Amino acid sequence: MGRTGRTRPRRRGRPRPSAGGVTTRVAAVAAVGLVALSAPATDLAAQVTASWAPFRNAGTADGPEPARGVDAPQPVTAVPDRIVDTPVLALPVPRRLEVDLPTPMVPYGVPLETTPPPGQCGGYGSLRQVPPGVVPGAGSATVRWQADGREVVQGYRVTAVSQQLVSGEQPAPPQVTVGRRDDCGEVTASIGGLTSGVAYVFWLEELVLDADSQVTVYEQVGWSPAVVIG
Repeated sequence: MGRTGRTRPRRRGRPRPSAGGVTTRVAAVAAVGLVALSAPATDLAAQVTASWAPFRNAGTADGPEPARGVDAPQPVTAVPDRIVDTPVLALPVPRRLEVDLPTPMVPYGVPLETTPPPGQCGGYGSLRQVPPGVVPGAGSATVRWQADGREVVQGYRVTAVSQQLVSGEQPAPPQVTVGRRDDCGEVTASIGGLTSGVAYVFWLEELVLDADSQVTVYEQVGWSPAVVIG
């Protein structure tokens, strides 16, 4: 029996892709990609078309007017501020204070010796209080006081004011006037028409001449306590 040789079976190899098959596969992939991208591309094309629509007829007779550019700002000429002349105030120059002191002046600690002016009937000032003295009589009274030696005193007036009130209008009080006296002696005035048993207060007034207006007025300078007429 002879050795029979075995013939090895051939392996079936995979068929190699041909050029036409590769091209077909690439075309198929591209088609799939185009199909996949067709939706976004369509939307993008629609947006571009819509945005280009206002400018499609720009510059034509039927199209919209081109957009106007922004005007450049006009140059402004600066106006200088008005110059105002401010007056200059002259400040006062400080100077030493000058004080006129009365004379005579004496050193500190030494008493000042002066001679006062002579008193006019024992008193000073334009108005003095001169309390009159009263001596009652029968239906009358005698009033005495010291004279005022001032030249402006032209006379005196004595008024007896009753302290008893009556119904209705009060009667006018009795009065008497006396002229001035040149010296500082005693002045006496008698007043009557008084009611016995009634108390009276006697007012003393001076007739004074005003140096500026040359008008005389009565100024009250004293009064007495209530005196009962006998």
